[in-house]
Amino acid sequence: MSRTVNAVLLLFALMVTTGCAALVVGAGTGAGVYTWVKGELIRAYASDFKHTENATIQALDYLKININKKTQTASETTIKASQMDGTPVTIRISTLRYDMTEVAVRCGYIGYWDRENAELIHATILKYI
Repeated sequence: MSRTVNAVLLLFALMVTTGCAALVVGAGTGAGVYTWVKGELIRAYASDFKHTENATIQALDYLKININKKTQTASETTIKASQMDGTPVTIRISTLRYDMTEVAVRCGYIGYWDRENAELIHATILKYI
């Protein structure tokens, strides 16, 4: 049994250190933990879809980020926006369950993702949630 426990712990440590997004998101859901995956800073919010979408729009307005395009489906909204200097911002809001949403923020250009601004957007969204 000790050998099995050690194997599970080793596998867990390996997944965390190599960036297994599903594991990190699952462990941090609702706990204020961000996940950085391929240029997107992702965070779960304990808030329903509509409230999170409204908070995101308010945050963008507060930060003076212009919304260029907004597309919606039943369980996901994608917002294409641009900062005052023209830098693109993409935000994807999706439903995890009726009282929990996930927001993915991508700032910058391919190959040069701006994590600092993505964190600022998330912090501002949280202020409105």
